Amino acid sequence: MQSQISPVFLDSISLFSGLDESILQQLCACCKISHHASGETLYYEKEEDPYLHFIVYGGVKFYKVDRYDNEIFLYHLGANTLVFDVAKICQDHCFVCYANAEFTQDSEVLSFESEAFRAVLKATPALMQRILKESFRAISQLQCIINRDVVFDGSAKVAHMIVSDLENFNTLKKHEIAYMLHIQPETLSRILKKLERNGVIAIEKNCVIIRDENALREIYE
Repeated sequence: MQSQISPVFLDSISLFSGLDESILQQLCACCKISHHASGETLYYEKEEDPYLHFIVYGGVKFYKVDRYDNEIFLYHLGANTLVFDVAKICQDHCFVCYANAEFTQDSEVLSFESEAFRAVLKATPALMQRILKESFRAISQLQCIINRDVVFDGSAKVAHMIVSDLENFNTLKKHEIAYMLHIQPETLSRILKKLERNGVIAIEKNCVIIRDENALREIYE
Protein backbone atom coordinates (compact mmCIF):
# COMPACT_ATOMS: atom_id res chain seq x y z
CA MET A 1 0.00 0.00 0.00
CA GLN A 2 1.34 3.43 -0.96
CA SER A 3 0.44 6.98 0.08
CA GLN A 4 1.81 10.50 -0.05
CA ILE A 5 3.69 12.01 2.90
CA SER A 6 3.81 15.40 4.62
CA PRO A 7 6.80 17.67 5.36
CA VAL A 8 6.15 17.16 9.08
CA PHE A 9 6.61 13.42 8.73
CA LEU A 10 9.75 13.83 6.61
CA ASP A 11 11.17 16.28 9.17
CA SER A 12 10.77 13.61 11.87
CA ILE A 13 13.38 11.45 10.11
CA SER A 14 16.99 12.19 11.02
CA LEU A 15 18.27 12.22 7.43
CA PHE A 16 15.90 15.07 6.55
CA SER A 17 15.32 16.73 9.92
CA GLY A 18 15.93 20.47 10.05
CA LEU A 19 15.93 21.08 6.30
CA ASP A 20 14.11 24.18 5.05
CA GLU A 21 10.36 23.84 4.59
CA SER A 22 10.72 24.48 0.85
CA ILE A 23 13.21 21.60 0.53
CA LEU A 24 10.95 19.26 2.45
CA GLN A 25 8.06 20.24 0.18
CA GLN A 26 10.14 19.40 -2.90
CA LEU A 27 11.13 16.05 -1.45
CA CYS A 28 7.53 15.24 -0.56
CA ALA A 29 6.50 16.02 -4.13
CA CYS A 30 8.76 13.28 -5.48
CA CYS A 31 8.24 10.75 -2.70
CA LYS A 32 5.76 8.07 -1.70
CA ILE A 33 5.57 5.82 1.35
CA SER A 34 4.73 2.14 1.21
CA HIS A 35 4.22 -0.68 3.70
CA HIS A 36 5.46 -4.20 3.09
CA ALA A 37 5.07 -7.55 4.83
CA SER A 38 7.98 -9.83 5.64
CA GLY A 39 8.88 -11.90 2.60
CA GLU A 40 7.76 -9.33 0.04
CA THR A 41 10.25 -8.14 -2.57
CA LEU A 42 11.40 -4.53 -2.88
CA TYR A 43 12.99 -5.21 -6.27
CA TYR A 44 14.70 -7.97 -8.25
CA GLU A 45 18.20 -8.09 -9.65
CA LYS A 46 18.47 -6.60 -13.16
CA GLU A 47 15.06 -4.96 -12.75
CA GLU A 48 14.83 -1.29 -13.69
CA ASP A 49 13.93 0.73 -10.62
CA PRO A 50 13.67 4.53 -10.89
CA TYR A 51 13.40 5.05 -7.12
CA LEU A 52 15.85 5.72 -4.31
CA HIS A 53 14.63 3.95 -1.16
CA PHE A 54 14.86 4.77 2.54
CA ILE A 55 13.87 2.20 5.18
CA VAL A 56 11.84 3.97 7.87
CA TYR A 57 11.43 0.81 9.94
CA GLY A 58 11.81 -2.90 9.35
CA GLY A 59 14.58 -4.69 7.48
CA VAL A 60 15.69 -5.74 4.01
CA LYS A 61 18.14 -8.42 2.95
CA PHE A 62 20.12 -8.18 -0.28
CA TYR A 63 21.18 -11.30 -2.10
CA LYS A 64 22.14 -12.70 -5.48
CA VAL A 65 21.25 -16.05 -7.03
CA ASP A 66 23.90 -18.22 -8.70
CA ARG A 67 23.36 -20.36 -11.80
CA TYR A 68 22.27 -23.25 -9.59
CA ASP A 69 19.50 -21.12 -8.02
CA ASN A 70 21.33 -20.90 -4.69
CA GLU A 71 20.91 -17.69 -2.70
CA ILE A 72 24.13 -15.84 -1.92
CA PHE A 73 23.54 -13.44 0.96
CA LEU A 74 25.22 -10.03 0.64
CA TYR A 75 24.07 -7.87 3.55
CA HIS A 76 21.12 -6.67 5.59
CA LEU A 77 19.83 -3.13 6.21
CA GLY A 78 17.65 -2.10 9.13
CA ALA A 79 15.56 0.89 10.19
CA ASN A 80 16.44 4.51 9.45
CA THR A 81 18.74 3.56 6.57
CA LEU A 82 19.14 4.75 3.00
CA VAL A 83 19.40 1.99 0.41
CA PHE A 84 22.43 3.63 -1.12
CA ASP A 85 22.79 3.38 -4.88
CA VAL A 86 25.35 5.79 -6.31
CA ALA A 87 23.98 5.38 -9.84
CA LYS A 88 20.58 6.74 -8.83
CA ILE A 89 22.20 9.74 -7.13
CA CYS A 90 24.91 10.64 -9.63
CA GLN A 91 23.62 9.56 -13.06
CA ASP A 92 20.97 10.97 -15.34
CA HIS A 93 19.32 7.71 -16.27
CA CYS A 94 18.03 4.59 -14.54
CA PHE A 95 20.35 1.68 -13.87
CA VAL A 96 19.21 -1.88 -13.27
CA CYS A 97 19.33 -3.25 -9.72
CA TYR A 98 22.53 -5.03 -8.72
CA ALA A 99 20.87 -7.56 -6.38
CA ASN A 100 17.54 -8.86 -5.12
CA ALA A 101 16.05 -7.03 -2.14
CA GLU A 102 13.58 -8.83 0.14
CA PHE A 103 11.91 -7.67 3.35
CA THR A 104 12.87 -9.70 6.42
CA GLN A 105 10.14 -8.17 8.60
CA ASP A 106 7.14 -5.89 8.25
CA SER A 107 8.56 -2.62 6.95
CA GLU A 108 7.82 0.95 5.93
CA VAL A 109 9.76 2.48 3.03
CA LEU A 110 10.09 5.95 1.52
CA SER A 111 10.70 5.88 -2.24
CA PHE A 112 12.03 9.00 -3.98
CA GLU A 113 11.91 9.42 -7.74
CA SER A 114 15.63 9.44 -8.54
CA GLU A 115 15.76 12.22 -11.12
CA ALA A 116 13.75 14.65 -8.97
CA PHE A 117 15.77 13.70 -5.86
CA ARG A 118 19.02 14.48 -7.71
CA ALA A 119 17.71 17.92 -8.61
CA VAL A 120 16.95 18.71 -4.95
CA LEU A 121 20.29 17.24 -3.88
CA LYS A 122 22.32 19.42 -6.25
CA ALA A 123 20.63 22.56 -4.91
CA THR A 124 20.86 21.64 -1.21
CA PRO A 125 24.40 21.46 0.29
CA ALA A 126 23.05 20.45 3.71
CA LEU A 127 21.33 17.41 2.23
CA MET A 128 24.39 16.63 0.10
CA GLN A 129 26.54 16.44 3.25
CA ARG A 130 24.14 13.97 4.82
CA ILE A 131 24.08 11.82 1.69
CA LEU A 132 27.89 11.81 1.65
CA LYS A 133 27.84 10.45 5.21
CA GLU A 134 25.48 7.73 4.01
CA SER A 135 27.90 6.92 1.21
CA PHE A 136 30.76 6.52 3.71
CA ARG A 137 28.55 4.15 5.71
CA ALA A 138 27.87 2.13 2.56
CA ILE A 139 31.58 1.93 1.75
CA SER A 140 32.31 0.78 5.30
CA GLN A 141 29.67 -1.92 4.93
CA LEU A 142 31.24 -3.05 1.65
CA GLN A 143 34.59 -3.36 3.43
CA CYS A 144 32.93 -5.54 6.06
CA ILE A 145 31.47 -7.76 3.34
CA ILE A 146 34.90 -8.19 1.76
CA ASN A 147 36.46 -9.05 5.11
CA ARG A 148 33.65 -11.43 5.97
CA ASP A 149 33.67 -13.37 2.71
CA VAL A 150 37.34 -13.19 1.71
CA VAL A 151 39.42 -12.75 4.87
CA PHE A 152 37.45 -13.98 7.91
CA ASP A 153 37.18 -17.60 8.93
CA GLY A 154 34.07 -18.91 10.71
CA SER A 155 35.15 -17.79 14.17
CA ALA A 156 36.03 -14.31 12.95
CA LYS A 157 32.66 -13.96 11.19
CA VAL A 158 30.76 -14.89 14.35
CA ALA A 159 32.89 -12.71 16.65
CA HIS A 160 32.53 -9.72 14.34
CA MET A 161 28.73 -10.00 14.16
CA ILE A 162 28.44 -10.37 17.93
CA VAL A 163 30.47 -7.20 18.50
CA SER A 164 29.00 -5.11 15.69
CA ASP A 165 25.38 -6.30 15.63
CA LEU A 166 24.54 -8.07 18.89
CA GLU A 167 20.87 -7.04 18.89
CA ASN A 168 20.31 -8.55 15.45
CA PHE A 169 22.36 -11.62 16.42
CA ASN A 170 20.06 -12.26 19.38
CA THR A 171 16.90 -11.57 17.38
CA LEU A 172 17.58 -13.83 14.42
CA LYS A 173 17.27 -17.59 14.46
CA LYS A 174 20.51 -19.54 14.37
CA HIS A 175 19.95 -20.88 10.84
CA GLU A 176 19.34 -17.29 9.67
CA ILE A 177 22.62 -16.15 11.22
CA ALA A 178 24.45 -19.07 9.60
CA TYR A 179 22.92 -18.12 6.24
CA MET A 180 24.05 -14.51 6.61
CA LEU A 181 27.58 -15.53 7.58
CA HIS A 182 27.88 -18.24 4.91
CA ILE A 183 28.61 -20.99 7.40
CA GLN A 184 26.77 -24.15 8.43
CA PRO A 185 24.41 -24.03 11.46
CA GLU A 186 26.47 -26.79 13.07
CA THR A 187 29.61 -24.69 12.66
CA LEU A 188 27.88 -21.72 14.31
CA SER A 189 26.87 -23.86 17.28
CA ARG A 190 30.42 -25.17 17.74
CA ILE A 191 31.89 -21.68 17.63
CA LEU A 192 29.40 -20.33 20.16
CA LYS A 193 30.07 -23.23 22.52
CA LYS A 194 33.81 -22.64 22.27
CA LEU A 195 33.42 -18.90 22.96
CA GLU A 196 31.20 -19.66 25.94
CA ARG A 197 33.60 -22.32 27.24
CA ASN A 198 36.48 -19.83 27.04
CA GLY A 199 34.51 -17.24 29.01
CA VAL A 200 34.35 -14.77 26.12
CA ILE A 201 30.54 -14.84 25.98
CA ALA A 202 27.66 -16.18 28.05
CA ILE A 203 24.44 -17.59 26.66
CA GLU A 204 21.30 -17.05 28.71
CA LYS A 205 17.84 -17.94 27.40
CA ASN A 206 19.30 -18.33 23.89
CA CYS A 207 20.71 -14.79 23.99
CA VAL A 208 24.43 -13.99 23.78
CA ILE A 209 25.95 -11.75 26.46
CA ILE A 210 29.44 -10.36 25.83
CA ARG A 211 31.85 -11.07 28.67
CA ASP A 212 35.13 -10.05 27.03
CA GLU A 213 34.76 -7.73 24.04
CA ASN A 214 38.53 -7.32 23.64
CA ALA A 215 38.92 -11.08 23.26
CA LEU A 216 36.19 -11.10 20.59
CA ARG A 217 37.89 -8.27 18.70
CA GLU A 218 41.20 -10.07 18.78
CA ILE A 219 39.61 -12.90 16.83
CA TYR A 220 38.94 -10.75 13.77
CA GLU A 221 41.17 -7.68 14.02
